[in-house]
Amino acid sequence: MKKACKTILFFAALAAAVMLIKSVSCGSSKDEGKVPKSLITSTEKAINEKYGIKAKVTQADANYEWEGFDFIIPHKKYTGTYSMTLKADDTEINALVGADGSVKDDYQRTEIEESLQAYFGEMIPSSIRVKSNIGLLEEKVDCTDMDCFIREHNPPVRIYLVNAYLNSGCYDGIKNYARSSKSVFTLYSCRSNADRDTLLDGRRTMPRGDASSTETSLGSDYAMYVREVWQSRYSHADDTHTEEYNELKIGSHGDLWYVIPEDTEVTVTDSEARYFKESEHESHKLITAAYNVDCVTNFTVFYPVDKAEDVQPEGTQVYKCSGNQVDIIGDYFVYRIHTKQWYADNKYYGPGDKRFFGVYIDNYF
Repeated sequence: MKKACKTILFFAALAAAVMLIKSVSCGSSKDEGKVPKSLITSTEKAINEKYGIKAKVTQADANYEWEGFDFIIPHKKYTGTYSMTLKADDTEINALVGADGSVKDDYQRTEIEESLQAYFGEMIPSSIRVKSNIGLLEEKVDCTDMDCFIREHNPPVRIYLVNAYLNSGCYDGIKNYARSSKSVFTLYSCRSNADRDTLLDGRRTMPRGDASSTETSLGSDYAMYVREVWQSRYSHADDTHTEEYNELKIGSHGDLWYVIPEDTEVTVTDSEARYFKESEHESHKLITAAYNVDCVTNFTVFYPVDKAEDVQPEGTQVYKCSGNQVDIIGDYFVYRIHTKQWYADNKYYGPGDKRFFGVYIDNYF
């Protein structure tokens, strides 16, 4: 009985010590992360006055950034800002609010995109869809003069066409406009109307910043839907424009598809692997077929999602290959294969197995 009591007291003391360490490691008051009611009220007032609407805050959270570990306790640092979601009729508004009451929001995102669609629809002689991500704006913008808006705010502009030959003279007008602006302009020539709709409206996972999230060449992530890509970029540092064009060629082996890089070949063979082993004591069952893949330069591979097992349509699963995340774009798993040189130049990333493709589920972060 005495031994049991000592054990209980030991674990109770340990738990108290851990809680003390946790409170010390955070280095802040317990109220620091709470959103003041006065700030919620002032945010609603600012949004409503700016746009003449009636919006109410439905969610408000303090923002933190990862700092690492204090002893064994995860530690995040409060940034001094708050993220809020507001609702006005059927419109959801995302806002970033400073402790001083400053507000940036994306209420006009749909209006801006529709105005860009109309503006470039008159400039380009074919059916287009236009996307842009202007981000959060502090002031209300005027969308009646889109030329002025583009030159003032420099939004990234992505224009999606179908069966367009981007090197033909038909697109000289939009290319010259792109060269004269200080925005990033990208033209995509999709393989069909269905491919364009799938690319823009289909399922999409969010990259998590690991090695697999690095695009291997311009437009390669979209090669199953896009045949050609042209891009004009502006450098504010030296006031120059650069252009890039890529004709995306794809090959296949069984159910695996891949981008064929310029002036090189991709080799794919079937693998007998059914598990990915991270250690002697841990392994993950593959939910796809497995392949050995090889190429002297970086390239991207694709595998149909509907050929895999245990895929959750709502996207709550995390899919990995060789320890890195596998993204989903439309109907395909998308994974970037990197060369030894790439890993040598980017030492932050672990090398993984660059000659293997097979997807497994791993929801542990």
